[in-house]
Amino acid sequence: MSANPYFPHLFSPIKVGTKTIKNRIEAAPALFAFAHWTDVSGPFHYNMDSRPTAFKMLEAKAAGGAGSVVMGELSPSHTIDKRFPFEEPVDYESRSDEMFEICRKTAEMIKSYGALAVGELLGCGEIKTNIGDGVNPKGPSEKDLDDGITHVEAFTKEEIAEYIQEHISACKWFRDAGWDGVIIHCGHGWLPAQFLSLQYNKRDDEYGGSFENRARFTTELLAALREAMGRDFLLEIRVSSDEHLPGGMVLDDAVRYCKLCEPYIDMIHVSCGHYLSSSRSWEFTTAYAPHGANIENAAVIKQNVNVPVTVVGGINSPEMAEAAIAAGKVDMVSMGRQFFADPAFPNKAAEGRADEIRRCLRCGRCYPGPAGEHETEIWTIKFPPLDSCTINPDTVWPASHHKVMPEDMPKPEASRKVLIVGGGCGGMQAAITAAERGHKVILCEKASELGGVINFTDHTDHKIDIRNFKDLLVREAVKSGADIRLNTEVTPELIRDIAPDAVILAVGSDDLILPIDGIENAVPAMEVYRNDFKGLGKSTIVLGGGLVGCEAAADYIDHGVQVTIVEMKGALMPETTGLYRTAVHDFIDHNGGKYEVNAKVVKIGKDFVVAEQNGKEITIKADSVVNAMGRRAHSTADLKAALEEAGIKFWEIGDCVRARQIGDAVREAWTAAMEII
Repeated sequence: MSANPYFPHLFSPIKVGTKTIKNRIEAAPALFAFAHWTDVSGPFHYNMDSRPTAFKMLEAKAAGGAGSVVMGELSPSHTIDKRFPFEEPVDYESRSDEMFEICRKTAEMIKSYGALAVGELLGCGEIKTNIGDGVNPKGPSEKDLDDGITHVEAFTKEEIAEYIQEHISACKWFRDAGWDGVIIHCGHGWLPAQFLSLQYNKRDDEYGGSFENRARFTTELLAALREAMGRDFLLEIRVSSDEHLPGGMVLDDAVRYCKLCEPYIDMIHVSCGHYLSSSRSWEFTTAYAPHGANIENAAVIKQNVNVPVTVVGGINSPEMAEAAIAAGKVDMVSMGRQFFADPAFPNKAAEGRADEIRRCLRCGRCYPGPAGEHETEIWTIKFPPLDSCTINPDTVWPASHHKVMPEDMPKPEASRKVLIVGGGCGGMQAAITAAERGHKVILCEKASELGGVINFTDHTDHKIDIRNFKDLLVREAVKSGADIRLNTEVTPELIRDIAPDAVILAVGSDDLILPIDGIENAVPAMEVYRNDFKGLGKSTIVLGGGLVGCEAAADYIDHGVQVTIVEMKGALMPETTGLYRTAVHDFIDHNGGKYEVNAKVVKIGKDFVVAEQNGKEITIKADSVVNAMGRRAHSTADLKAALEEAGIKFWEIGDCVRARQIGDAVREAWTAAMEII
């Protein structure tokens, strides 16, 4: 048992195969291997010296204290399995090219922090992005995909044997570059899972038919890898404990599969779901799915095998991780997006600073899901618009859109007096960052408490992660030493009295009140939260089917209120895409929510709404009406005029530029504070 006084089970070492891992935390694989996206409109490049890079992302995880760091998604075959247009082929036979040297230095870096360096090999099978290379995908069986374009070729027995040899070459390449082992991805609908699934596998040879035959592709692969690599090379498999899809594999299948794989492997990594339905299948959990979604299934698998079991899926707290390990349900925990939110998660937990951990919101901003998660009733997006973390403005992630990078910024020439106007998430982040850089910070908030608009999260369990983040910002702002002045509205006169060197305007947004007949009869959405949902009655009409309106509707449904959403555009949440949109939409659909789209509101009463829909007038009745049409930027004209007249440099951030999301405010706050020198 570890001597760690805070989380003794989480920080005890564990033997996995012949390797000893210093703690029970695995940094789960995240996409794109060594890739660096130099331009969001251009290709990825393998370049260890460019910024931001996957190399730096992996270093942040290793330096943050992970016991095992997994580099994600390298294809074992770049002819059969080339998945993305930016993938560059890896010559697994070479030991002298640039890619091998980058691979070697990456392993060396990870291991320098005392972590295991593990690569992930992922075979796409028929789930290959159509990248126009003229190469048909290969899967267990021949077929045409529903897109009407793609023809899937069936693996021949000879090609299966060749494919196994390619895996061996890839593993030897990793080993010779100093890596400790690999994960073979056998879940999420990738190639081994396709062979196992009756939905994909229609073969009538020894690789089809019975369960054991359908598992043969995997067991032959793992047996060959073990024989070729010996016992000193770690072999881990990632499995879906339940695909959570109609006709998909279930827990009993996963247990049976793991037992067949067990003789050849050192650890089982338990996930769930399917790539093609990331949100609905919980491949990526959102705020509308439980934390630790796979822990109970992993416990069942652990009861049936004799190798260590790790689990991934919505784990963002050391408390949950410690409890799962202490109860004997799993041996380790794996975290993916949590390491974007805070790569120092392990170190903070081990040092008794768990209250400083930025806990993943599961919002999908960093990875919104595959293209199928982006289809709306209005449009289809061909490739997910990747972005950086909502709550970690300093995240190292290949798709970060930073204006500045920390290492590029000079240290402040002097300690400046910085006035921050507004104590919402943007204002608090600005105060924290500016104070960290040695500035004297004064933060003024006109309300009686910090938090701004996200104080509404105190009233909804769907937003517990945002509530935790808000509370963390409050704690950190107070600890930063900033002079925090509540009940203080900043005026031009106050600016003259304070005489700051720099000002950050973070005054947020106000309810959007459109000039609609009877709009005064609609209760503002934020007021509903402040009133703890009182006064809605048994039914309500929500004006606005954007993200604000739909999230509010989900909360009202949670409180037993029948909801009808009215949206003037042709789809709910038309401003957003991805797995989070799917999760909110599904929650409304599956819990009795109703909605009218293409409906322009023309009149509002206390218990009715009149709208024009497709050339006709409709009337909807309910006990109450809520205005959730969104928010508008709070005017800063008078403050900007005073600042310009005084020649004081200032920044506007977050919603007072235009109403947007938490991530915009946090990133802009961090950037503004970094630019004050």
